[in-house]
Amino acid sequence: MAAEGCTGPSWLQQLGLLLLLARCGARWSGPGTSLHLETIFLGRCAEYSTLLSLQPGTKNCTAIWEAFKVVLGKDPCSVFPSDYDLFINLSRHSIPRDKSLFWENNHLLVTSYADNTRRFLPLSDVLYGRVGDFLTWCRQENASGLDYQSCPTSEDCENNAVDSYWKRASMQYSRDSSGLIYVMLNGSEPTGAYPVKGFFADFEIPYFQKDKITRIEIWVMHEIGGPNIESCGEGSVKILEDRLEAMGFQYSCINNYLPVKLLKCVDYSMHPDCALNVAATSLDMDQSASLIIPLLVALASGSQM
Repeated sequence: MAAEGCTGPSWLQQLGLLLLLARCGARWSGPGTSLHLETIFLGRCAEYSTLLSLQPGTKNCTAIWEAFKVVLGKDPCSVFPSDYDLFINLSRHSIPRDKSLFWENNHLLVTSYADNTRRFLPLSDVLYGRVGDFLTWCRQENASGLDYQSCPTSEDCENNAVDSYWKRASMQYSRDSSGLIYVMLNGSEPTGAYPVKGFFADFEIPYFQKDKITRIEIWVMHEIGGPNIESCGEGSVKILEDRLEAMGFQYSCINNYLPVKLLKCVDYSMHPDCALNVAATSLDMDQSASLIIPLLVALASGSQM
């Protein structure tokens, strides 16, 4: 038995130290390959193809995984969008008209509002986006196994496995989108609502099929309590509007699109930004609730707004 006051570090402290040491020696700036990558991938594919598929029949998830995992054998900085061509072809499916929702700096809000394909179908809710959402993967730099310690990001090299995946998926998603196109931007983002160099600007807008698109509607959302960095017609949003006009697209822009704002207000119900102003009429709390609650119920039930 160790002498009193001389006990060594607990197993939890030892684990924390090992993790810290491993991270300090990481080769790349991004997190390592997600644990249980194949299991998660196949599970998501099976769930999507059997429960959420928007067309009859199922997809061959094993074949889709085999096509995907080809990149796991490549150098972590030598994976190109074209390496995912077969994977995309096997997992691709139609996207309903008027249901495409593009975004920048709003990932979790878009996922919540889309409501698991019930309301909209953003890229993360089509099959080839769903299987990789929030996951990371790469091969070790000088070995055949997966790197669970770190993976490259765009800061390390352009042709990394994850960025190339989303580039290829973004291009396909844009080509297959039709009708009224929706775009959700973050007007509280310090660097600007519309990144002039980003996935939407570089790998989605250029692949829009003009003959399939009737109009583009932009929603500039601000965080509850601000800051209000940009709105419609300002800064980078104006750059986006000018670009769409130059390309010949009809477009409109809405600040704080009400159904999405109400969803944000679920977590900030008492904040002044979440009060409804109705034709300069002063409403008490009971009256306000009579207006807000039905809208929130509709959002929660997956109804179209």
